[in-house]
Formats: sequence, C-alpha cells, structure tokens
Amino acid sequence: MAFSLLFTGHMIDKPDRADPRFPPNREGRARDRISSAIASFISDCAAQEQDPKIIGFASAARGGDILFHEEARRQSLRTVIVLPFIPEQFVKSSVEISLDDQWTSRFWALWNETRSEDRCVLGLPDAGPSYAECNLRLAQLARSNGQVRLIALWNGEKGDGIGGPPSMIDALRSNERG
Repeated sequence: MAFSLLFTGHMIDKPDRADPRFPPNREGRARDRISSAIASFISDCAAQEQDPKIIGFASAARGGDILFHEEARRQSLRTVIVLPFIPEQFVKSSVEISLDDQWTSRFWALWNETRSEDRCVLGLPDAGPSYAECNLRLAQLARSNGQVRLIALWNGEKGDGIGGPPSMIDALRSNERG
C-alpha cells in the first residue's frame, strides 16, 4: 500500500515582519515537531503494512517546507518538490531573506539532490493565486499516490495572502469532494 505525507507550513519570518508568526529562534522547535510527526506517520504506516511505500510532498519555501524535506529525507523518505514557477523566481519570492542567507543554500541543496522525476515546476505566473494552485496540485499528487496524512506547521490563523496552510486545507477538502 502507498502512503503520502503532505506538508504545509509557515515561512520563517523576515526580520521586519510586524506581527511575528514563525521567528527564526523557533526553527529548532519546529524541526523537532516536524521530525516527530514524520516518525509517527512512518510508525503508523508500518503498523498497517510490513513495507509501506511512503512519499512526502511539499513545496520548498524557507521555514517549514525546507525543514520538512530535510527531516523526511533524514528519515529515509523520498520527497517530491512542487513549485508554482521556475526555481530562480521561487527563491526570490519564497526563500531568500538576504543575499547570503542559509535558506537559499538549503533550497538549492535540496533541489539539486532531488531526482528530476521528483521535481514539479508548474510554470504559473509569479502571483498570489499561483500559490493556491500549487497547493491544489500538491494535494492532487499526494492523493494520486495513496492514503494522505497532512502535517501543518500553522498558527491556526488566516494567512497573509493567497496560499499557505489555509489554502492547503481547502485544497484537500476540495479534492475530497471532487
């Protein structure tokens, strides 16, 4: 049986964010919680099937997405990266905080070690609705692979714009109906 682990989460805050949501000093705690959620899912799948086939699905923004890919791969899970538009533009809009920040190098390390068949670039315009469309595509890919569990690194509040955890939850719900 195949299983999908779908991730959505907040980005690490930029230094000038007025209302902190995911400050950099919480990265370690977020990593630990993501790692525990992944381990729990692996354990649950193993209880259902001797050799479960598990694939993780997420975008690759700074913060939660990158932490998810790093932790899933550390636990030997294959992951698929889905981007709304070309990587260089995605880095500028959703990864880069400063020209020399660690998130950019971590993104490129993940991207470069990902098999070409596990990279999906949707080719959408660089605009707000593209993030919601990316979430919809992630949900569809995860569902097409197998039983889905969602991990959300989310404060439970409405996001700053189109996309983010609320959009992913809506995408999963729309896939359940459609």
